[in-house]
Amino acid sequence: MRTQKTLILCVGSRLMRDDALGLVVGETLLKRNLPAKVKIFETGSDVFTLLDEIAGFDNLIIVDVIKSGLSPGEVVVVDLGRLSQERVSEIQSLHDVDVISAIRLGYELFREKMPRKILLVGVGVKEISLGIGLSEEVEKAIPKILETISHLLELDSPDD
Repeated sequence: MRTQKTLILCVGSRLMRDDALGLVVGETLLKRNLPAKVKIFETGSDVFTLLDEIAGFDNLIIVDVIKSGLSPGEVVVVDLGRLSQERVSEIQSLHDVDVISAIRLGYELFREKMPRKILLVGVGVKEISLGIGLSEEVEKAIPKILETISHLLELDSPDD
């Protein structure tokens, strides 16, 4: 079996407190010795620029804060490929056009180039306001997020 290529998409805005989490995680991951099959891509709120980045990868792991009834700093992994459309709409990104909507558009436009497996590492948000710096709860979640991503990268099979 060929090696699975994985893109870790780290989403956020440095100027909106907890929304910077994805970018902070991305910076940390870039300092690690990740396998060649793994690429880190950091993006702000312009999610349409990422469709070209996503194309050609087997797996996609999205790291972002979400507001969906999670406690601040709570970490969940959601398999977006296995959610019904109704359940996907329950996951609220903090961006004007959320990542999930952009990816859905990508599948409509060029399904054959899109990743077969898409996982969201979502983190409950506490503070989204103009400012710099993560809330204490969200910052304390970073080690768990990194551990979760490390575990997901071990799952190299498209059937996992």
